[in-house]
Amino acid sequence: MWNRALYIVSWIFGIVLIVVLLGASVVSSKRALLSDIKVNIDYGEGNFFIDNDDVTEVVSDLGYEIDSTAIIEINPGKIEHVLENNAFIESAEVYEYLNGALHIDVQVRQPIVRIYSQNGQSVYLDENGKFMPLSRRYSSRTPITNGFISIKLNELIGTDINTAVDSIDHPDIDVIMDLFQVVSKCREDEFWKAQFNQFYVNADHEIELIPRVGDHIVLVGNANQIDKKLKKLSLFYQKGLNKTGWNEYKTINLKYANQVVCSKS
Repeated sequence: MWNRALYIVSWIFGIVLIVVLLGASVVSSKRALLSDIKVNIDYGEGNFFIDNDDVTEVVSDLGYEIDSTAIIEINPGKIEHVLENNAFIESAEVYEYLNGALHIDVQVRQPIVRIYSQNGQSVYLDENGKFMPLSRRYSSRTPITNGFISIKLNELIGTDINTAVDSIDHPDIDVIMDLFQVVSKCREDEFWKAQFNQFYVNADHEIELIPRVGDHIVLVGNANQIDKKLKKLSLFYQKGLNKTGWNEYKTINLKYANQVVCSKS
């Protein structure tokens, strides 16, 4: 019986000792100096708007320096906040390792279309509907939209399309919302993503799709029932254009329910 009790006490003592040593290790690491900054950037589809130096510069600007700043003095939340205020960063996560290294994971925003206005301004719209500025460093290879867009696009940077629809009284906002939904839907299918690299807003504020293959335009109007419109177009491509040729028609109109209306070249 005494041997069993001694065995139990030994185990308890061992566990307590491990907890104490771990606690001491954590305290010691907190007192340690910042030894390194390890940055991991997820560029998504290859949008190189920022680099490691941009991220480490944020840390330095906040006064955190390698070999001189104690780990306990670093505020990870503050670093995340500053990074996420960058127009090209979707999210940031900052965490510390026991060896004194600071790890920073960054997700870059993914633009899905570049919009041009008639006044010469141009912005990106990302996959979450947020307006992004252009970058002097990198130009993203996205589809483009031009045509009858008169709104001051630069004033929309930093906002998202859902907020803009509720707060801005301008006819272009509704068109851009439809555009966002149409482009997003096209990106879900590899064929449509490859087929349409330009979207045009005509004088009636309707959306036209400009294909890579075929000498025609596809008039969708707005984003209402865009799934059904693209399904109709797919069937028409398969059963119609594959027989007549891809340059047979000038306009393929998908605005009407249950039918495709075409005009010849």
